[in-house]
Order: sequence, then C-alpha cells, then structure tokens
Amino acid sequence: MTFKKILTTSVALAEIAATGLTTAAIAGGGRSVETNSMVGVPTTLTGTKAPIRGINGGGLAWSIGRSSAEVSASGKVEVSFQNLVFAAGPNIGINPLASMRVVVSCLDATGAAVNVATDPFAVTTNTPLDPGGDGMIEARLALPTPCLAPIVFVTNAGGNLWFAVDGL
Repeated sequence: MTFKKILTTSVALAEIAATGLTTAAIAGGGRSVETNSMVGVPTTLTGTKAPIRGINGGGLAWSIGRSSAEVSASGKVEVSFQNLVFAAGPNIGINPLASMRVVVSCLDATGAAVNVATDPFAVTTNTPLDPGGDGMIEARLALPTPCLAPIVFVTNAGGNLWFAVDGL
C-alpha cells in the first residue's frame, strides 16, 4: 500500500470515527453501514406528523440507551439496543412490548424508498427490577441493489411505527 493510500485511508477513518457513522469496505468489495448511535422518536415526530420513508413515529415519544446497528450490502443486519422505553405517557420509563422488528429503508436506483423488515424478535419487557427494552437481532434481508442512503429503524411488530432510528 502506498503512503498516499495509507494517508487517505487514515484521514477517512478518522472522519468516520468522529461522526459515529461508519461506511467501510468489506472483503470481497462489499460495503457496510454501521452506527453506535440510535435516537428515540421525539414528541415532534410521533404519529403521522412527519413520517420518515413512509413509517410513522410511535404514538408517544421513546428514548433509547446504548445501541448499535450494522447493515452490509449482502443484506446481513445486526442490531442491538438497551433501554428502548417510553419517554412520555402513562408507561414512561418502561417497555411493555414483547416483540419488535428492524426495518432497513433504502433508496433504490430510481430514488424510490424500499422498506425491508426482519421478522419480529423478542424484546425484554418491564419487571419490578428492570424497565425492559433490551433487544438484539441478526438477520439477512433482501435489500435492493444499490441500497442508497440506508436508514435503520426499530419498529413495532407490525413494522409501521418506529421507536428508534439511526442518528446522532
């Protein structure tokens, strides 16, 4: 590897690390998108106020603790999170939902949004000692090629209301 290539790669990796969002080449020429930062739906985006790629925000605000998401060009999806709980309403601070989905939203080659969902997966629910809201999934999805501007959502089991999305 030439010095120029090493320097260019180092600068790019430093910029990526500073943003918290990573797009990196994988062996075999594939690409992946990775983030260690998801945000819960704020009150201003709940319900039908401002859907993102056709998915409405949950009916109430949600917050999320530690989280990570990775999507590869091959369609491999890995998402894990802790403390995805209501941030408002009568169930504030807890998660009463036993299952959720991950939806990966891409723009295809024509610019149309294509939303692809995992099967529902188990999420911990609140107990007297734990607020719940912990989940993890590894799945393979049939993403469009190319998958431009991917967005990763954690949604209800129906896949039509988002509670958390990748972001800063």
